[in-house]
Amino acid sequence: IRQISLAFYERRKMLNEASKQKIIQRIQKIIEKNDISINISYSTQEKDDIYQCVIKYQVNGKWKSFWATTGVAVAKGNKRAANKISKEIADLFQNTILENSEQKENPKVNVIDMQKLVQLNTTNYDPNVKTKADWDFYDYMHYWLENIIKNNVKKNTFSGYKRNVENYLKEYFSMEEHKTTVKELTADGIEEFYDYLRNEKNLKNASVDHYQDNISSAFQSLLRKKLVKYNPTDLVEPIKVETTEVSTYNKSEILQLFSVMKGDPIELPTKFASYYGLRRSEILGLKIEAFDFEKDYFTINHVALEDDNKDAEEKIYFRDSTKSKKGCRTLPIFPEIKQEILNKIERIEKCQKFYSNAYNHDYDGYLFVQDNGNFIAPNYFTKRFNKVITRNSLKKITPHGLRHSIATLLHLEGVDIRDLQDWLGHQSVSSTNRYTRSDYQKQLETGKAIEKIFGNDREDEIKNII
Repeated sequence: IRQISLAFYERRKMLNEASKQKIIQRIQKIIEKNDISINISYSTQEKDDIYQCVIKYQVNGKWKSFWATTGVAVAKGNKRAANKISKEIADLFQNTILENSEQKENPKVNVIDMQKLVQLNTTNYDPNVKTKADWDFYDYMHYWLENIIKNNVKKNTFSGYKRNVENYLKEYFSMEEHKTTVKELTADGIEEFYDYLRNEKNLKNASVDHYQDNISSAFQSLLRKKLVKYNPTDLVEPIKVETTEVSTYNKSEILQLFSVMKGDPIELPTKFASYYGLRRSEILGLKIEAFDFEKDYFTINHVALEDDNKDAEEKIYFRDSTKSKKGCRTLPIFPEIKQEILNKIERIEKCQKFYSNAYNHDYDGYLFVQDNGNFIAPNYFTKRFNKVITRNSLKKITPHGLRHSIATLLHLEGVDIRDLQDWLGHQSVSSTNRYTRSDYQKQLETGKAIEKIFGNDREDEIKNII
């Protein structure tokens, strides 16, 4: 009898009137005891070799299940018939609720196909409620940029994030064929975007990895609020970042650099980069008040940065904090550097008198200003440095390469790695993230090693080079 009944259902592929009435009676019993929302979802599931219609409905904000048999046996080719009957049962469930409640005057809400919904990256099962998971992906990334990350990162870091989101990411996900909502974006879709960056925009993996970081961070914000089920970037193949070998100078090459820089406006900044291995922002952020000429030391606690964003309100800005906690440090003043610093301060005072009202006093107190008072901007320093290098046919290097150079030379002189870490102001030398710093006496010992590098035989070496 059971087999005949199943065959009958499969042949008709619809509910008969008797089955409908039984389902309606079951629904009405639920309605009598509960206030049921009209927003429902359904799916077709297997149980006891029979396809069942499973309806999800809400009672006082809590989801409950209603099961009804389709009467279709689980067998190859029968799923489509079962889905059709499930849809019929779901419509019957919703219409019964509408007919027995004051909600029947409300606009009809489309029943969700649960089997499609579960494939989307969202925790929302209510078609009438829109969350950020339903937003266009680019719109959400722009929102994340301006409302979430902007106030949580440093200004120069934010500028890099903004370039990523507003340029290639916007360009790609604004194309009609690539438009997608947050909940529809998959790991495959992200990898296709990365291929676009590599193949169409010629970006290296190091740059692509920055996009990975941005997208991952944006999804983490959604995860914390439980608006999505997972972070798709976790499923992306790891990006192999190419290691870039930084060009460095040996002792002779540094001395030759000093020779060709003589008299140039960036001569002293170049020496700070070479002797101390300071970052560009640390050098140009030095104020005269940071130097104690009686005790012969200076403190790094202020930096100058430049925003590369063409729409930036302030191209040059300053911060009373270094890149990391260990970046704030005290270093000795070498005798030769001391005299050049004093000469620079004297020149500033003379220029202020010479230029009179034409002198720019906006940057008073800073050591590295031009004769008219204008600030030596970070990008200006780099461009002029490159120009001097090229003009004198020296091995190509960047100001940051001088930081690597002195680190290498100090290491060869046997300076302990922990002391070298303190000298350069690195936050960590290992995964232990050690925050303690060596005392000032250790800094003096490191300074002696540098004086040894550029010491007594310097004049002879310069003569030999020339």
